[in-house]
Amino acid sequence: MNARPPFERNMTKTQAALGWIYLPLHAAVIPLLLALYQTVAPGTLDEAKANLLYFGAGLAFVLLALRGVLREGFDRFLDRPGRSLFSILLGLVMSYVLGMLAAALLLLLDQDGTNPNNAAVQELAGTNFGIAKALGVFIGPIVEETLFRGVAFGTVRPFSRFWAYAVSALLFSLGHVWQFALLSGEARLLLYALQYLPPSLALCWCYERTGSIWTPIFLHMLINAMAFRVLEFL
Repeated sequence: MNARPPFERNMTKTQAALGWIYLPLHAAVIPLLLALYQTVAPGTLDEAKANLLYFGAGLAFVLLALRGVLREGFDRFLDRPGRSLFSILLGLVMSYVLGMLAAALLLLLDQDGTNPNNAAVQELAGTNFGIAKALGVFIGPIVEETLFRGVAFGTVRPFSRFWAYAVSALLFSLGHVWQFALLSGEARLLLYALQYLPPSLALCWCYERTGSIWTPIFLHMLINAMAFRVLEFL
């Protein structure tokens, strides 16, 4: 019987500590500093440059501090490629099925407007599609999965499966919309976090099922690539 092995965190205590130090910087501090700079010095830092700085800093941290996690995770991915690829396929289906339920819930809550994060991505894609696609399809998934799944989920999972899913999904989902709610003063925008819960849960499941951080990275890349493919026709 080909039973699934128990989840093993492939991250040292030092790597985990560094990850938890950087995660709030990525999720809150750096975005606020960039937004503040754009307010104080308007016109000196456009959205493309701001996003390049933001994700560039994240990528630099991941490659310098957590490269071992990526390397070991890739070995695990290659050890069981069939399971890894099948997990990506199932994760994609899970993400879209749960996504339809989240969309229906938003309609019930009378939240049928425009997701501010999606609007920001579309605006960036409209002015610089190449940068938007590079960040969304390649750099962003590597940074976000290493932090939200590798660090958040991976360090909590050995203690509690429920809280690992909850912490990772909530941080990831709120991280996409909280700044728009804060800067606009409209708390209702936080409801759009519901749209990010389905993919977040699917990404957590992929990581848990395979033990390789590259499984959720590749799934994240696939989800975003499909979204950008739609943008090309808008």
